[in-house]
Amino acid sequence: MTDYKFSENLLNVRMSPIVSISEEVRKLAPEFKSRTGKEFVLFQRGEIDFPTPNYIVEAAKKALDKGLTKYPKSGGEDVFKEAIINKLGYFNNATGFDNDNIVCTYGGQESLELSFKLFEGKKGVGFAPCWSCVLENFVPYCGTDFHQVPLGDDFSIDYDRLDKALEGASFFYLNTPQNPTGKLFTKEEVTAVVELCAKHNAFLISDEAYEAVLFDGEKHFSPTSLEYENIISTFTLSKTFSMTGWRLGYLVTRNKQIPKLLKLGNYTQTAGVTTFLQYAAAEALNNKEESRKAINAMVTEYEKRRDLFYEGLASIEGLGVTKPKGGFYFFPDFSNFIPQNISGEERKLYIYKLLLNEGVASVYGSCFGNYFDDYIRFSFSTTPVESIKEGLERIKRICE
Repeated sequence: MTDYKFSENLLNVRMSPIVSISEEVRKLAPEFKSRTGKEFVLFQRGEIDFPTPNYIVEAAKKALDKGLTKYPKSGGEDVFKEAIINKLGYFNNATGFDNDNIVCTYGGQESLELSFKLFEGKKGVGFAPCWSCVLENFVPYCGTDFHQVPLGDDFSIDYDRLDKALEGASFFYLNTPQNPTGKLFTKEEVTAVVELCAKHNAFLISDEAYEAVLFDGEKHFSPTSLEYENIISTFTLSKTFSMTGWRLGYLVTRNKQIPKLLKLGNYTQTAGVTTFLQYAAAEALNNKEESRKAINAMVTEYEKRRDLFYEGLASIEGLGVTKPKGGFYFFPDFSNFIPQNISGEERKLYIYKLLLNEGVASVYGSCFGNYFDDYIRFSFSTTPVESIKEGLERIKRICE
């Protein structure tokens, strides 16, 4: 067999561990139901269980009826970009942008991949824990020398450690609200991180996928509102408008050299985002009244699920749990329930396997990088209240 020399970067890319976990659950579910008469409780995926708001669907239909099915404009249609500028102003308090500051992409993931690609082979830094797709996809695909700075108690920032890690770095990756912890970084924290990036002449790549999924009246602070030129903020309509399958996102930066480069990358990869979808996206961002109603309904339901989930987890003595302020994940610490003589791969999977045996699908902490092997991520994005109650009872059983 011929020994082909394929791209090392591409060979190092791995499928998200959440996909393999879901496959494992599908295989185990029939046996579990046969044994217990019950269904698996699914806490592993970050999907949305709300439909796309009808006003957005109708906008897509109208665009199709108008025949907006030709090749898209490279980098994005003006109608979508102008809607983005409008939204940046009313939602992110970010002004001073024009169409040349924006690139429209297939979902937030393409925005992030293009941003990482700018610094191919260079040093990047991010917090631990970190979204698994960054570690499994973007980092190997772009050949990034990625360094993680662990968050501390209650997921606080160690600024001295971050300062040292940024030496020689080309960029810092920030996700707020964060997957998997649910941490919402404050204005003060974000500003301090940006100041350290500026000190080291590093870019900030800001992932703001969960910007609208906020609880307790909290407000998202976007780095985009700051004047530092070397910030690339990436956004998606997936979580805000329940449009995960539409694949619509965009990136924004004050550095006008960046969109010129990334527009070429966008054109090379996909030749632009589907035209009629961009018109629907523009309606999603421009129709503030309808979007507010849709977002409020979604967040109200998620907050109810979060409160129920937190009450149950917090009642387990010895379990370390922080109440998320955004997103739809919990990331509790199960270290008190793992025997001290267990280490390595067995330790990483210990709680995960106990949960599987109880019919609970979760994501083990090592999927999100180093330092958090004893943690488990639970998602409540597609789990109704009754299933959360059942899942909590099963979680409590493994902690007895």
